[in-house]
Amino acid sequence: MNRKLRDIADIQFGSYDKPTSIGEVKYLHASHFDKLLNPTKFKESFIELDDKNEKFLLQENDVILAGKGHRTFAWAYDISFGKIIPSSLFFIIRINSQEILNTYLAQYLNSEKVQYNLKLIGAGATITSIPKKELEQITIAIPSLEEQQRIVNLIELMDKEVILIQELLKKQTALKKGVVNILINNQMKV
Repeated sequence: MNRKLRDIADIQFGSYDKPTSIGEVKYLHASHFDKLLNPTKFKESFIELDDKNEKFLLQENDVILAGKGHRTFAWAYDISFGKIIPSSLFFIIRINSQEILNTYLAQYLNSEKVQYNLKLIGAGATITSIPKKELEQITIAIPSLEEQQRIVNLIELMDKEVILIQELLKKQTALKKGVVNILINNQMKV
């Protein structure tokens, strides 16, 4: 089944706030995300919750999409990450349908074809800016919940494999340097 994004979610921009080094709520920027689109680089970016910004607090099935800047990507919020308010760089996509998982929607929005379309939509400016009306028109392919979960599980497994390969490559590179140093130092002693 295919549905327009506007039919399965409410979309709004994140909050514009000035972060501080301490606070009760994490304030997300694009720089907080690593290459695998996980918020692992989070540092000293907090805000206090108040009546003005409370509506931007992420909820259980939300997805955020970086809609401004050089890097367009989506991330599915997980409540284990704690209280988060995304900056105004992000769209908050609040899923209002029981037929789609936020993790699937984020992976779908990060797919090559959708990313290409998002770049086309946001083109024309020095810095990419995706208009909300255009984003709402994106068609989302929605398989069964079971199939969505299988897709998400496979992608997450492949992400773990990429991380392991990267770690192995770093260790192999360090080993090579050590072996080269030993071989060269032994030659200098002769």
